[in-house]
Amino acid sequence: MKEKEVKRIACAQAMINKEKKASLSLAVLQSVVGLGPVTSITLLRFFRQYHGANREQVVALAGLDPVSISRVHQYIERGESVSGGDKVLRKCLYEATLSAARYNIPIRALYKRLKDAGKPEKVARTAAARKLLLIAHAVYKSGQPYRRPVEEAS
Repeated sequence: MKEKEVKRIACAQAMINKEKKASLSLAVLQSVVGLGPVTSITLLRFFRQYHGANREQVVALAGLDPVSISRVHQYIERGESVSGGDKVLRKCLYEATLSAARYNIPIRALYKRLKDAGKPEKVARTAAARKLLLIAHAVYKSGQPYRRPVEEAS
């Protein structure tokens, strides 16, 4: 991580720590498996900016709505990238899916199912990022820490 980014994160963390509600919301977001401090701070900013948004609106504002996800495959074929929505948030979520697809059971199941179905990496990770966003939004709205699902015995 660049020194400039570290300073920006430290400044954001200091501002969040001054406000009790924001501090609690950040702690709740960080309870989600796969969300680190940078992604949690980015999500907190996003959710506070669009505090009245519902699930569908949050997904659309992030640029991860189902229409975008279905177009990802077309973009890959043409060598284009996804556009629209909050680019910084989408980048953070996309990177967070690297960890979430490994350690978060629901995300891992979705990612594995899509990969097994022959979907390209970018499509599977975009769908996983959308699911991670929805989990984070639900946790943020409820104010309750993330409850890890019990892994099914195979």
